[in-house]
Amino acid sequence: MPESGESDTHRMIDLEDDRLAPSIGSSVRLTRRALLTRTAALAATWTISPWAISAPPAFGRVIDVTSQTQTLEAFSDTLIPGAKRFPRDRAIAGVVSGAGAVQAGAIAMLNFPPVGFQPALPGLALTINVFALLYALEHRITLSLTVPPIVELDFAARTALLVKMFDSKGPEQGAFSALAAVIFVAYHTAGFLPTVEAIRAGHPGLKAIGFPPPDPDGLWRFPQFSYRRVLAEPHPQSHHGNPA
Repeated sequence: MPESGESDTHRMIDLEDDRLAPSIGSSVRLTRRALLTRTAALAATWTISPWAISAPPAFGRVIDVTSQTQTLEAFSDTLIPGAKRFPRDRAIAGVVSGAGAVQAGAIAMLNFPPVGFQPALPGLALTINVFALLYALEHRITLSLTVPPIVELDFAARTALLVKMFDSKGPEQGAFSALAAVIFVAYHTAGFLPTVEAIRAGHPGLKAIGFPPPDPDGLWRFPQFSYRRVLAEPHPQSHHGNPA
């Protein structure tokens, strides 16, 4: 019997596949399933036991903030796609309607100080674009380089690129895995925001997974027992109703 985390991962992959099915071809869907299979379970692992995050030192960190943001947005949108935010939005491929990882706060999560990812972001963004440039050269894709290389690739090429990146055996593979994990956490937990605030603001990831809203006072209460029966009677001297 599969573990609960494994079942949740498969459910997430199925939901993402269903969401994109009307707008992308079967070959891209197969590639995306391969990509999500490699990355979806990372979020749960990282949430339980975050690992140290660092960018490969071989690549420099000379990249402007705009290019860095566009690069990370394109990477995030390839994992969990969303609609374009404005007509000339190039970072988001726009292969689906509705909100994806970028709209759910992926960049805010990557820059959230407790995550500890900020120092690695310039090097990671540059490394992603090195991979994207090499991919474009290998597949004879002409780039204007007016925007970061990954941003110029279409959605199918971005997907194939990420599969190749996650299959790499170099020192950067662990950093890519951590990057993907944080993006999944941003979408499925809104971890950079108080949960009550995120739900009241209509966070798209929490809405997509059906996370229940709190009571009007901002607290969660569960009137139904998970086993549909009381497991222990309250202790007569307890002031809080906790079983003794």
